Amino acid sequence: MEKKSYFVNGVGVISPQYTFDNTVFLPQPQEYENTILKCVVPDFKAYIQPVQLRRLSRLLRIGLSAAITCLRDAKDEAPTGIITSTGYGFLDDTAKFLTELLQQDEKQLTPTHFMQSTYNALGGLVASHIQCTGYNTTYVSKGFAFETALCDALMRLNEDASQHFLVGSYDEADATQFAVNSKAGYYRAEPTNNLKLFERPAAGSLQGEGAAFFFISAHKTEQTWCSIKDTRMMYAPGEEELTSALIDFLLVNLLSAEDVDIFINGASGDVDHDGIINRIGERFFTKSEQLRFKHLCGEYCTASSFALWMGASVLKKQQIPGIARMNCVPEKASLKNVLIVNQYGGRDYTFILLERG
Repeated sequence: MEKKSYFVNGVGVISPQYTFDNTVFLPQPQEYENTILKCVVPDFKAYIQPVQLRRLSRLLRIGLSAAITCLRDAKDEAPTGIITSTGYGFLDDTAKFLTELLQQDEKQLTPTHFMQSTYNALGGLVASHIQCTGYNTTYVSKGFAFETALCDALMRLNEDASQHFLVGSYDEADATQFAVNSKAGYYRAEPTNNLKLFERPAAGSLQGEGAAFFFISAHKTEQTWCSIKDTRMMYAPGEEELTSALIDFLLVNLLSAEDVDIFINGASGDVDHDGIINRIGERFFTKSEQLRFKHLCGEYCTASSFALWMGASVLKKQQIPGIARMNCVPEKASLKNVLIVNQYGGRDYTFILLERG
């Protein structure tokens, strides 16, 4: 059966880099000397009414602004449905609610922190803002959250090509999460220059955050960034199992490793978790442009959405940002195929294949 194509017709991303302006592509990489990378935010008043703005938490402001940016970019403010994803949700509001619960002995609690701490708060906020009464769900599945949301949208488009979905992700760099995950060895104990992350190998990565939205449709438009050809998830595979799955993934899509123009490597700078993914790059993609991205956005559950934005930008603009380059290969006249291989915690592995729209 012929595989269908799914198009990214709009993009909106807010991250620790200047990504909210779609007219430029990583013009000035932001440099941090820290263990946490925080979002560079736009003027929220350009997206949200001041009366509503003062009632929203920081991450809700970021997420809603990213969604509005995406809809404006797609020139379509009426999606069939909204599908969001997150690894941990709104932990800052959750912590504030639980702290107040204890301090006030469960009496006279402010409802705001509770309402804004639920996983579906952003999906509901976006739907209310654009008056979308269609399908609305949120996936909370750690390193597979964004890919699961993406798969949901693609399967629904497979059933009905007339639909179009706003697919998003969000995670915040929260102090509580940082403390817990640092004990598990996910993050570095000492401040590290993010742009030199891969030059200083050590255990742990840098905590990042961000919100990203993509307008996904079965039809190409003038605003199309790229097409999504396929995606796959694997939980805790061995190296040979992952390698075999990757070869099969390419074969199913009628490609070989030599056909991949851009290989986006989801290494996080953590020596305990990057080995397999780095060896795959060295083994199969030495003739491809190899890019990294987690020194720009940090590590978080839905960081693969930043990689999707990077791959879509490379294909649409036919440019490769120097700050993301891993290797030096002869430049190609045209960039057609992008393969994203991401890992989270050395456990959750995902493939996303993109093609020039």
